[in-house]
Amino acid sequence: MKHNDSGEFCILYIEPADEKDAVFEAIGQQKKPVVILLPSSGRARLFQRPEDFSDLKHIKRQQNLAIVFVIAGNEYLRQLASRYGFPSYVSMDALSKALEESRVAVSHQRAMAKTARTRPLVPPEPVITTRKTVPLTQASQQPNVVAPPKPTSSPMHKNPSSPLHRNPSTPLPNVQPPAFVPPVPPPQPKRRSSRAVLVLLVVLSLLLLGGAGVGYYLFLYHPATTNTAPAAPPVIGHVYFLSSEQVSENSNQGLNDQILIDLHSVPAPTSGNSYYAWLLSDNSQGDSTVIPLGRLALSQGNIHFLYSGDAQHTNLLAITSRFLITEEPTTPAPISPSPDYSTWRFYGEISQTPDPRDANHYSLLDHLRHLLASDPLLNEMELPGGLSNWLFRNTEKLQEWTVSARDRWEENPDLGFVRRQTLRTLAYLDGLSYIQPDMPPNMDVPVTPHLASVGLINVQGPDQTPPSYLTHILHHLNGLLNTPGATDDMRRKAAQIITAMSNVQQWLAQMRSDAKQIVFMSDAQLGKASSFALLNDMVDMANRAYTGSTNPETGQVQPGVMWIHDQLQSLATLNITRYTPGTYSPEIVPTKQPVSNSYPRNVGTRLIASTGLNTHAANVGTRLIASSPLNRRATEEDAMNRVPTKTFTLL
Repeated sequence: MKHNDSGEFCILYIEPADEKDAVFEAIGQQKKPVVILLPSSGRARLFQRPEDFSDLKHIKRQQNLAIVFVIAGNEYLRQLASRYGFPSYVSMDALSKALEESRVAVSHQRAMAKTARTRPLVPPEPVITTRKTVPLTQASQQPNVVAPPKPTSSPMHKNPSSPLHRNPSTPLPNVQPPAFVPPVPPPQPKRRSSRAVLVLLVVLSLLLLGGAGVGYYLFLYHPATTNTAPAAPPVIGHVYFLSSEQVSENSNQGLNDQILIDLHSVPAPTSGNSYYAWLLSDNSQGDSTVIPLGRLALSQGNIHFLYSGDAQHTNLLAITSRFLITEEPTTPAPISPSPDYSTWRFYGEISQTPDPRDANHYSLLDHLRHLLASDPLLNEMELPGGLSNWLFRNTEKLQEWTVSARDRWEENPDLGFVRRQTLRTLAYLDGLSYIQPDMPPNMDVPVTPHLASVGLINVQGPDQTPPSYLTHILHHLNGLLNTPGATDDMRRKAAQIITAMSNVQQWLAQMRSDAKQIVFMSDAQLGKASSFALLNDMVDMANRAYTGSTNPETGQVQPGVMWIHDQLQSLATLNITRYTPGTYSPEIVPTKQPVSNSYPRNVGTRLIASTGLNTHAANVGTRLIASSPLNRRATEEDAMNRVPTKTFTLL
């Protein structure tokens, strides 16, 4: 290993014979950003397996280091580094060029991937960033302006109707019309033709009646095209819910706590006025919630604005579902959106219309909240934050258990430790309620956190209760596809997510098979080389499930849970259109009309503002009591008994 500490960076050149411990020790002693160069010729032993990057990720977090890879001639390793959150470049020249173009100061890796105003070490490439449970920190109160890839939007067009012009004809000469002369009455027909005339009149009457009937049919069932319903207003942009990942195990804070606004073709406000953005609570929610996002700056008809959240990292998706932009005086700034609809300019909402075919009458908003913000069944088990959050965090935990078990077997054989870590892995896969049949009868489960209460995969069939994370997420994805308001883009993303979940389930099932073999081994069997192969395979399956894998034959990337987590988050998107008065009148203060009996999910729901969490509750009679954060309970009755019109299954 060669290194150069001169300048602003520490450059490490990895040689084929370098040992992992020595390289990691050298990296851990650095105080400045590290650039790691892998050899372009000759195969190094280090940084060839996913676990090498996984271990380096932990060092980076512990030491708060910025680490960049330079990998020439190996696209697979560059992709592998990117999946673990390390930017990678093909050469030092490419890295130097990026530094020169960006002219940025050194910042930590997380800020490089998360913010646009904080200048990163290197320009972030399109990589998948990892997340970790970290203590809550104060969020920046200054909104950040970012410029994500611009989604395709339809320009606004106005089609004023043109009046019809008729040229007047030349006036006629002043000629008096002839005097009216009464017509001469026809001669009386002869009696012998009276029967023929009667027949002719009957035939004409029948023809007239038939023609009138046909005309009525055409008019009633084939209306003119001018009477069709007006087209929906064009979408001018989107609003995205984002997560800072400043999360904890005791609340849903740090998830969906940021808002990204991306709008186009926006006209300038009138002189003295500005645009203001607001988040509003549900239409049917009893206690109204209005969250001001701030004044929006307009640049060449575009609005790019990041609301970085409040100091508590409040979960915004759990308490709001509607977005509004008003045009109001610049000074003084309004504290609430004006109830005058003439000041409303742009609007969007997540559909709250219940699915009549769903036994629980869930809406699109309900499915998104269960996936990303708050699931009643998980809340009852003291697992706040939604299904996607715990699928992501528990799959990441598998890497810790499997790597530590394998390394202890290889370095200093401790068979008891290896067996305990394997049992913890099995508990996360099965769930604490279903692990016992997979263990020897005289063996106890080691101390395992309650985070393993729900398994990652089903082991007791489709009717398992509680369902595994993969099965439960699949249930809500299928429900989302059938609800009113689901867009074509949502359907496309859901299909891709389900395909990735099928791959993840196969990898986790293989890991479970390896773990079951290990826990039933005697000490003599566990000490053999064949057991090490099983431990190594478990590490490989854990890395595939978390980061994904690349097919060596086709080069096609098979994404893992990291990608699934990001794609589920992207479903929380609002389409924004111009607000048209008279088309619909969404209220700032929700309606006081009683909720229909066909959709009882909001009856009795209370959101106590003093808790500061306002976690969404979706079932009858649910209450959030301010005095105890652990009382956020709800019951999701018969959640898995729904039979949608179209469902996907995990292969």
